[in-house]
Amino acid sequence: MAVVLKLKELREKHPDNPSQRVLGDVLGIAEANYRRLENGIAKSMTFEAIEKLCNFYDCTPNDFITVVNESDSKNA
Repeated sequence: MAVVLKLKELREKHPDNPSQRVLGDVLGIAEANYRRLENGIAKSMTFEAIEKLCNFYDCTPNDFITVVNESDSKNA
């Protein structure tokens, strides 16, 4: 099992289409670090960051965090 973040999809569906820089600012991290989260390179995320994303998008973690089989995560 693997955890996959669907941050890019959530960002692209948002009516304001915020940039990665804006989301980095929301989370209080550099744009490059946000990009790593969005591309699945980063291996951790704080509960504080999850809460900030939920507040920004007015959603729940279920909207951007999924658990998939290892073989499926390469295709996600």
